[in-house]
Formats: sequence, structure tokens, C-alpha cells
Amino acid sequence: MLHLIISAYFLIASLSILFKINTIISPETSYHFMVFITALGAIYIPKLIFINFDIIFFLTKKRWRKIQYAGYIFALCAFITIVYSYRWGKFNFQKREYIVEIENLPEAFDGYKIVQLSDMHLGSFSNLQKRVAPLFRQINKEDADIVVFTGDMFNNFASEAIGWKSYFQQLSRKDSMLAVMGNHDYGLYHHWDDEELKAENQNQIKKAIRRFGFKLLLNESTIVQRGEDKIAFVGIENWGHLPMPQHADLERAMAKVRDIPIKILLSHDSDFWEIFVMGKEDIPLTLTGHTHGAQIGFEFGSIRFSPAQFKFKYWDGIYKEHGQYLVVNRGVANVAIPARLGMSPEYVVVILCSVVK
Repeated sequence: MLHLIISAYFLIASLSILFKINTIISPETSYHFMVFITALGAIYIPKLIFINFDIIFFLTKKRWRKIQYAGYIFALCAFITIVYSYRWGKFNFQKREYIVEIENLPEAFDGYKIVQLSDMHLGSFSNLQKRVAPLFRQINKEDADIVVFTGDMFNNFASEAIGWKSYFQQLSRKDSMLAVMGNHDYGLYHHWDDEELKAENQNQIKKAIRRFGFKLLLNESTIVQRGEDKIAFVGIENWGHLPMPQHADLERAMAKVRDIPIKILLSHDSDFWEIFVMGKEDIPLTLTGHTHGAQIGFEFGSIRFSPAQFKFKYWDGIYKEHGQYLVVNRGVANVAIPARLGMSPEYVVVILCSVVK
């Protein structure tokens, strides 16, 4: 019982640190705190698991040793799982590819390849650029027509950009690189004492995204042209359920491209698609991120589970409703806990093709 109390104390203490993490202004310090919390979790969560088996053992009249042995096994499995998800799981970069059929797609864009990145949360990697480098090398092999980023480049601070510029600028593509803002890119998760510093940080975040080589779409659109054929990419600022920032203005973003039949929307939050796009706008494809797939879950054939599905109706993968497609990218990095289990980090390849009649 004493061991139970001590283990519970350290678990509660770790959570209290986690809830105060946004008072720390240094991305490196925040990262090291998260590593510290993960280390405590790797020690004390298995202990708590074993203690429950041990209590059952002492309450059982025959005191079967198999109960304790089972406790050792489950505790060991928990330890291995936590270490794996922190040390390897969050660097297990995957590729998912979707073919999206679009009616009246201009001939020049049949086979057009979009590489989508989302939720980099650079501060969550701290100075581990070399561990992420394979992701950039893998993307460069895709021979992408365009690279798009759907929000949350940062956790909170523009200083998280240090050391990443060359990695983004080396991304290979035939056309441009486009990006939109996510909820974390507004620096809202730090307790700012000075509003001017907060505004300057947000300004520097926008500049950093542009220095990476992206054209930042702030309720704006851009046209990609191949010969006489055109498609439009529409980018909105973040929208989310309150208290998330709601800066999206789709009407303004689409104002200059209403007459272009094929429009692709870049949005951070997938819920925006259901509320404002699905069945309401002539946008055949929307690309989003935000959910992370909750960073934990499993996939077994067509069976998938993650806590994310209790919060988001459209939480991971590709969906089609009313002839319109939505792609939800589970993102590259992690937020809060520096680990992933089952819901591996990913980039998405979307290939446009004409509807075969």
C-alpha cells in the first residue's frame, strides 16, 4: 500500500508538471520536461499495474504465485510499450497514398501528385533533426507536383524553427509549396504576460513558415496552371470549436477563384469540412490534420480504433460524402506526450485522377 501511495504521488506530480508546461518559454526546456514525464511514466505505470496484481495476490486465500507472475508480465509489457512509443514509435514515419477521382478534372492534372504534411510541432522534436531527416529524404523520392502543409508547424514559439530551414527548403516539387496555420501556430498555449510579445511571436511564426519555402495562405487562394488548364488551392486560417481560434473566412479565401471549377481546400481542423463545406461548396477535395489520431490506437485490417474517434467524427484517413472527399492526416509529430503507439506519424500522397465513365 505504501508503494501504491508513492507511485500514485509521482504520477500525479508528473501530471501537474504537464499542466504547467505552457508557462515555460524555452522549447528545449519544454521538451526535456516532457522526456522527464515520459521517464516517470515508464517507471511508475508498470509499478501501478503490478501493484494491482500484488494486492489481488494477498487478498486471495491460496495466494497463487501465478497472479504475481502475471503482474510481472503485464508490467514488463507496459514498460516495453512506453519505451518503444517514445524511442521508436514517434519516428516510425509512414506513407499513405490515396487516389481521388474528380469529375471534370482538367486533363493536364490527371495524375497530379500532392504530398501533404501536417502537424510538425517542431518544438516536440527539439534538436532531433537528424532523426526526422529520413522523412524528408522519403518525400523527395515521391517526385511530387506540389507539397502542402495543413497547420501546426509549431507548438508555441517561433524559436522552434531553429535548425529546420534547410530540411524544408530541400523538399523536391515541380510546383510550389503551400501552407496554412493551425491552432498551435497562434502561440495560444503559452501564458503570455505581454500582448506585444505574443503578437510579435505570431508574426515571426508566419515569417518562419515563409522562410521554409512555403506560400502561406491566410484566407487566400492560389492558382496552379498547366498550359490552359487550371486548378485552385484555397487556404483558410484556423477554425476550431471554441475556445480554439476561429479565424477562417472561406468566402474571402475563395473570392478570386469562384470561377475555377476544381478547388482544393487546405484546412487544419476536419470539423470545418462537415460544417461549412460538405454539401455546401463546390470543393471536391479538402486536406486537413489536427487530430494526430490521438497518437495512440491500433489498425488491424479494416478495424481501427483510437480515442480520437470519440472527439472527432472524421479523425483519420479518407472520407467521401456527397461526392466530396476529405483527407485527415494524422501528422508527423506529437504534442504533450512525446510518444506514438499504433497511430504512426505519416505523410500523405494524394493522386488526382479523372472519373472513368
